[in-house]
Amino acid sequence: MKYFLRGLIPDPERRRVLLAIISILSIYGLTVGFFYPLISLNMELRGYSSSLIGLMGALPFLASIIVSPMIPFIMRFMDVRRWVFISICSDIFFICLMIFFENIYVWFVSRFMMGVAGTILFVVSETWINEVAEDHYRGRVMGLYTFVFSATLGISPLFIVLLGAQGNLPFIVALVIIGAGLLPLRWTRGQTPDFSGGKASHVLMFCLLAPTLVGATALMAFEESLVVTLMPVYALRNGLTEASAALILTVAAVGSMAAQPLVGKLADSMNRNLLLFLCALLILVGAISLPFIIQTKFMLWIVMFIWGGAIAAIYTVALTIMGSRFRGAQLAAGNAAFGLMWGVSGTVAPGLGGLGMTAWGPNGFVYVLVSAVIAFLILAIIRARFARR
Repeated sequence: MKYFLRGLIPDPERRRVLLAIISILSIYGLTVGFFYPLISLNMELRGYSSSLIGLMGALPFLASIIVSPMIPFIMRFMDVRRWVFISICSDIFFICLMIFFENIYVWFVSRFMMGVAGTILFVVSETWINEVAEDHYRGRVMGLYTFVFSATLGISPLFIVLLGAQGNLPFIVALVIIGAGLLPLRWTRGQTPDFSGGKASHVLMFCLLAPTLVGATALMAFEESLVVTLMPVYALRNGLTEASAALILTVAAVGSMAAQPLVGKLADSMNRNLLLFLCALLILVGAISLPFIIQTKFMLWIVMFIWGGAIAAIYTVALTIMGSRFRGAQLAAGNAAFGLMWGVSGTVAPGLGGLGMTAWGPNGFVYVLVSAVIAFLILAIIRARFARR
């Protein structure tokens, strides 16, 4: 990552700061990918009901919905560097609470507050990256960020394999990992945008300014949440084994990670709005093809690899376009709007997918997927037509 940025960004100070922010977010991704399933498994082993475990898992989405609209306003009171520091320290504090108190109510409060801290960390850090990056290499920086973050998120469950889900040791390891996120902060002096004292831009106003970008983020979160939650169920109901169903998600995750460098390069060399539209078309083709290829493993893996890459690429391209169009308070509002859409879509998608499968059988999953993409494409086309006038 360091050598890639060295060849891309001539300014050493700007390069150092971008390396630091991406490192912080990647360390946080490692924590999220390890700690969140750890909580679910620990609760399962302690005999809690699946409904209570599901409610615990929904708390980060709820936190994102509640907190995201407030972030552009709270960023006026301190610079982004301090907000990142507070977010990481908050996570450290609440993990410590969960270690020392096994009371389920303490865990619920801690889990929600970690969702709050995580939302602030992501919105502030992604705003920071876009504010520091220059437009001629912005897409490649965003591609690198999403690639590294996807990689750390993908390998983090291995900690559960090595450490198990019981006892204090895995929680202490999670504590050490998130604490390591404080180390790169010392590289960030110099390129620290300060939104304090400025006029905050409202999240809803940004949604009116850039509905296509907000819709793209909603689509990415909707498709990703739906695939992770119900794709294994869809596979099992079509006669695949449990191992094959799990492997489908692995292939999609690898595709998501592998596509980002290419997508970042394309975002710097072609029309970004066109690239966003093409990614959505790829998602649509992949969703429509599912019923026809679900029984053919080789074709299924190819489609899931490309599909996973296209879903993640939507977010990379949307971030790049947003950074090229907006600055300051509007950029902060844009990232907050993205966080809000992640929370709403992540909450709504599994429920709609489940209702679809109840009403129309296994292919109800596909109908919901396809409907979401078509809705976004219609929005993008209408928005493009109005923009030309």
